[in-house]
Amino acid sequence: MAVKLAPVLAEFVALLLFVFICCGCATGVAGEAGWVQQVSLTFGLCITVLAYTIGHYSGGQINGAVTVGLMAAGELEPLQGVCNIFGQLCGSLVGAGLLGAMVKKESDLTGGLGSNGVGSGFSNSQALLGEIVMTFLLMYVVLETAVSKTNNKGDFAPIAIGFAVYLGHVVLIPIDGCSINPTRSFGPAVVATVQDRGSKHFEDFWVFVLGPVIGALLAVAHFKAMTKAAPEVPPEDTKIELPSRDEEA
Repeated sequence: MAVKLAPVLAEFVALLLFVFICCGCATGVAGEAGWVQQVSLTFGLCITVLAYTIGHYSGGQINGAVTVGLMAAGELEPLQGVCNIFGQLCGSLVGAGLLGAMVKKESDLTGGLGSNGVGSGFSNSQALLGEIVMTFLLMYVVLETAVSKTNNKGDFAPIAIGFAVYLGHVVLIPIDGCSINPTRSFGPAVVATVQDRGSKHFEDFWVFVLGPVIGALLAVAHFKAMTKAAPEVPPEDTKIELPSRDEEA
């Protein structure tokens, strides 16, 4: 199978904008009153906007864990998926680089361009559990809205996916900054390290790769089990039409 370039470029641009906008929001408001809600809404709304924008090119993955999940579900060719993830990583890196050029160290309220790290008072295992559960939610929403053949609400999938991202951030920002997306976490960690904005941006990085991937794969397994267990939807031409009251009379 030949790799399609358009999806790779679409994912590159989407991650660039996603990291620049969402992590940029965090650098300006972290720690202030209501900041968790503001940042969570920014992440959720940004995913919705970008998914609608590039969905016809790549399906609007914008998340390495989602890409892995789609490959595992048989909805995406592995080689194309790997190339899409490469585009995501590059976009995340460039987006974080542009953000780092715009926001000075002393103005960065996150201390690391919105990079992820396990918060004080929480353990790696607690953060890992949170990443697994909330990525499960995100991936399951993707599968049941954008992938499912029996759900006719696919046009509204980006809205549901955006809400799922919002919910993940509301729960996880106080715990680990919320990743649920390894490629989003990659760029800020690299640039923050290069710019010497702290030295621990990769200390817990495995949590933000392993957790989302496990969560996505569990969602795929559950989706497949639900698909097998659910009754088949009859074709439109075999649906039973109930008689009207006039016909009954």
